[in-house]
Amino acid sequence: MFTHITIPENIAAVVLDLDGTIYCKPQMALYMFAKQWRHLPSLIAERRWRKAQRKALREGTQMPPMPVTEHWYRTSYLPSMVDVIAKHYKPVPWLQQLMDECRQRQIPVLILSDYEAVADKLRVLGLQPEAFDAILASADYGTLKPDTKLGEILATHISKNAAVNWQQVLFVGDRQDTDGQLAQALGAQFILVQS
Repeated sequence: MFTHITIPENIAAVVLDLDGTIYCKPQMALYMFAKQWRHLPSLIAERRWRKAQRKALREGTQMPPMPVTEHWYRTSYLPSMVDVIAKHYKPVPWLQQLMDECRQRQIPVLILSDYEAVADKLRVLGLQPEAFDAILASADYGTLKPDTKLGEILATHISKNAAVNWQQVLFVGDRQDTDGQLAQALGAQFILVQS
């Protein structure tokens, strides 16, 4: 596991993934099953839907609609995920050092997650959402990583008045097929952290 991340000298912004990156999530599926077993068909449908969404992105086809009720997703699934994080996970060792270095160098740090409830997750990890320059959930924009549409959304938070030089943006994530591919598509730098 990483204990330190070196930020290259030319970096002007850092984009962090949340789940699996700023906290390691071994056994998350098992914990979620334990909390949601009464809703097993919905839980399975949600997992399959995420895979189908990524496949649609890769193939350039229309994203499938959510197969579960919005009510269950918002009032049961997301709160369960936040509860699991609160009980079983903590921030990775390198996060505080990275935040301190970025603050010292005046580098904005953004969170880009594929899941909602980002601020709630940060709080239960003992982190203040206000410590980040932006906290974003790709699902709020009707998409997932690695959709390059997210570059336009990130750009508005990275630089208010100028075009973003993506070569000066560092993405940090736990998945090459999502975080890494988005960074590559935008021309940004990428560090893959292992959970």
